Amino acid sequence: MQIHVVSRHDLFAMPRPKTRTLQMPQTPQNAAGAVQLAKALKTLLGYLCTILLVVDVCGNNWELIDYVGDAKHLLTPLLTVAEFDQIGHAFVFPVGNAPDHVSQVGQFMMNTSLAQIQARDSNAYILGTTMHPIQDSVNDICGHLVSSYPLPSANATSVRLGNVADGISFVRGTALSHWFSDTRSAPPADQGMNETQLRAMGYGPVRHGTDLRLTTHVAVPRPGEIVTTSISMYRFFMKAFCSGCVPGTELGLDTCAITYLYNETTHSLDVTASQAAVGSSHELGFIFQRRGGPILALYIRFAMVLLVFGVYSASQKTVQWVEFVPESLPQRLHNVVAPPLYRQPCSVFGLSDICFNSDIFVVLYTLAVLADEEISLVYSRVLYRWYRSTSFNLWIELRLMSMTMRWLWLNCFLLKAAKWTCDFASVAQYTGENRVMGWLTFSSVTWVYLSVFVLFQRANFIEYSNSVLIDLSCATQNLDAVSVAFLDSWYVRSMPDLVVVVLVNLIVLLAIDRVVNWQWWRATAKNSLCRQLMFNSTSILADVRGDAIDQPGYAGSCLVIKARALCTFRWFFSTHLTAFGLKEHPAILRAIHSARPHKTDPGSSSADVTADTAPMPSERTTHTSVAWLSDHDVVKPVPPTDAATLYLIVQDRDGHIHVVDGTKREMQELNVEVKILRDTTIVLG
Repeated sequence: MQIHVVSRHDLFAMPRPKTRTLQMPQTPQNAAGAVQLAKALKTLLGYLCTILLVVDVCGNNWELIDYVGDAKHLLTPLLTVAEFDQIGHAFVFPVGNAPDHVSQVGQFMMNTSLAQIQARDSNAYILGTTMHPIQDSVNDICGHLVSSYPLPSANATSVRLGNVADGISFVRGTALSHWFSDTRSAPPADQGMNETQLRAMGYGPVRHGTDLRLTTHVAVPRPGEIVTTSISMYRFFMKAFCSGCVPGTELGLDTCAITYLYNETTHSLDVTASQAAVGSSHELGFIFQRRGGPILALYIRFAMVLLVFGVYSASQKTVQWVEFVPESLPQRLHNVVAPPLYRQPCSVFGLSDICFNSDIFVVLYTLAVLADEEISLVYSRVLYRWYRSTSFNLWIELRLMSMTMRWLWLNCFLLKAAKWTCDFASVAQYTGENRVMGWLTFSSVTWVYLSVFVLFQRANFIEYSNSVLIDLSCATQNLDAVSVAFLDSWYVRSMPDLVVVVLVNLIVLLAIDRVVNWQWWRATAKNSLCRQLMFNSTSILADVRGDAIDQPGYAGSCLVIKARALCTFRWFFSTHLTAFGLKEHPAILRAIHSARPHKTDPGSSSADVTADTAPMPSERTTHTSVAWLSDHDVVKPVPPTDAATLYLIVQDRDGHIHVVDGTKREMQELNVEVKILRDTTIVLG
């Protein structure tokens, strides 16, 4: 083998490929505006998602909220009540609205909630609190106190009032049936209808609720004297989404202005009027059972923070180009976060590329999101219900948005799962044969960000799905024989329609991306590196930071990429994406072979090719256009020169990445190290 020494003069005198950008029908001025707008939009959305992620990790951390313990004072009326039977002795209840009149399921839920309050241990979360100003009658729940309360003794000077309402919520239709059918426009049910009548009208049970209200002491006036005063009313609203399930409890505290008198004839305290004091606030809290799902989600999210920190730190340096050898599981896990590195910097990946495109991060974070949904769905819905009728509150707004933004990773997971399923079901043998696969990829992370705006409407969508609502009270009929099925419950019944909306949102964004950037996609599909992302892996982003060039005699798209960037890209592709192991079509190899430089020393090997290592200009300009809503880099054009050696990115059957030239000679580790040290570039066809 002959060794060829290239002098510094020869190295810098080598021909440079003619650079170009994708031909888009825009003027340079329009192209510059498109680039600036795309970068500004991407930066803005990136900052927004980062802020929401931090808010979610800190502000919606159930362990942290429970540890702070702000909601424990909402338990005050029941702290000294050890057993369910003692509630009727400690408080005065109206006839028909006492604890002993509720259904068996209602009594079970009250017993369960009381046990959680008395224990206050690690088996339950006690979460709070948010303050919601009462500006009108929408958030006024004090009217429930209007009733007649029999006094236990003629000598009583003060009493504490209580009121309990037990019922099952019935709902008709879902969001899609409201849109495409008459479930919303048809005549609604009337109060007082029984279960049989409600089911005949298309209603079904979705939730069992027991609403307990308890007040502070009320002084007993002289007979006939009308008194107006303000009292504190505590709320314990227990909700179960299947009969016999452990309920969650919504806690509340209101200031109510009541008007009442003592009726000497009936020996009762009659509350004739009750309303919330305008200008006061409703204090909101929750009790949830501490199950394994939210705890698992907490550990996964903590692990993901460490993973992102490690992977991002590694991606900002050049990963060593190592040959593929069998590795043990610990070695593979170590290489995911801490691969062997060079000291040379590299910026081929951003933080968003890791968070939204790494299989490991997307799958595990999606698992964390789903594991925590049993609390976050209920928490966000109730919080939204109280907040929507009040003035703007930035902190609550950010918390609600951050809880819905979690589904952004569900979007990414659905796309990755679709690509994997498409490859599994396909009989394609070569990269690019399965056209559907390419449609499951975004041109830029900006489009992933844009999908979040539909997710922000999740709470509204669930409310709309359950908007045709009526409550069947225990005063209307005995509820012991009426059951609620989990799959038909309040949230679960809304999920199929919500998933349809999420899928339609993804399909629309993918289609718009294709239509708007169709010329960019057409050119991208002709480059081997981009084809690996589009057709031969679970990557949902086809954005590659490189420069497009013209290659004489080659009809495909050529991409100039730093050798350092290619090394780091190869590591990320091999460890964070699932490769499908499809081969490149032989026609592609023939095209690369025919386009290779004609003057090549017979003694050269893949380690001797240096024509492609000429330094490329690093200045980025906006003289030509880029894909709309993308952040693709462009370079300042240089005068036309001779052709450079073309390389091809291919996979073997095991999904390992290889870089070969037109004669199928693979680029070796030593050759890559030279390019890394010289900070040179490689031309990929």
